[in-house]
Amino acid sequence: MSSLLEFSFGQPLWLLLIPVFVWWFRRFDGSGASGAVLHSSVGLLTRLGKPAIGGPGRIIHWLLFTSMVFFAIAMARPRLPAGELPDPSKGIDIMLTVDCSGSMDSPDMPQGTRKISRREALLIAISEFVDGRKNDRIGMMGFAQHTYLLSPLTTDPNWIKEVYKMVSLKGGTAIGDGIIAGVNKLEENPDRSKVMIVVTDGANNAGVNPLTAADYAKSKNIRIYALQIKPLAQISTRDSLGNPLAQVANKTGGQYFQASDTSALVQIYRQIDQMEKTEVPNKNYMLYTELYMWFMVPGLLVLFFTFVSSQTVWLRLP
Repeated sequence: MSSLLEFSFGQPLWLLLIPVFVWWFRRFDGSGASGAVLHSSVGLLTRLGKPAIGGPGRIIHWLLFTSMVFFAIAMARPRLPAGELPDPSKGIDIMLTVDCSGSMDSPDMPQGTRKISRREALLIAISEFVDGRKNDRIGMMGFAQHTYLLSPLTTDPNWIKEVYKMVSLKGGTAIGDGIIAGVNKLEENPDRSKVMIVVTDGANNAGVNPLTAADYAKSKNIRIYALQIKPLAQISTRDSLGNPLAQVANKTGGQYFQASDTSALVQIYRQIDQMEKTEVPNKNYMLYTELYMWFMVPGLLVLFFTFVSSQTVWLRLP
């Protein structure tokens, strides 16, 4: 919790108006001539003695001064620190290119003593991965018969997790199209390091050849990690030589993985996380709780009270 010792102003130059207000209001302190009443004879008024001058006028004068001081403080943006946000320019951009074909809902992934769908298992692995990438921007591109931008690059891991839960799975597996669409999205920010993680449970059966897409990714200096979900009986070390996804990873300087259960998926994402560690940022952005309303509102109330009073109980007669 922030203490008053951490109190600061975002635009302190506005405070220089306060001594100007002090000089101005002291110079013209509201003690001018009092109101007068025309009368055919001044004898009665003379006997009443000289009236006190400037009482209500001086009060109105200094109420105006008070409201101006409140406004100057509000414009100076008083604030308390509320935490720090890492500098996003220090991280990398990661595109999660995920299979959205209907087979991803097959409930054949061991998770403890039960089995869950491939999508649920992938979501467990992705959730841990994105939660640990505090300094990076992460996007998600889906592919089935066509490609779907599920999320642009964002620093909000919760959105990435939610959007994959909501996606409607379809037919077809256009891996190459998914890679190209993901590369194009990453290229919108050319000054950052870029990585893509492609996950599928099948083979390419639509769209561009994945190897052609890999050449395109390589030309943009984008490294691809390829992950294939398979039943345990189909996993083979020979796939690392002839499998198209293995060739995609090799072409771009990435790595090829195979997984048959939830634990393997989680471990693979942990391994990728270690291989793509970014430097701890040297610069953080400070987040603040703005307090200007605590001064703006009283200033408006004082100004309103001053106006109403000057037109009613403290109204000067000509």
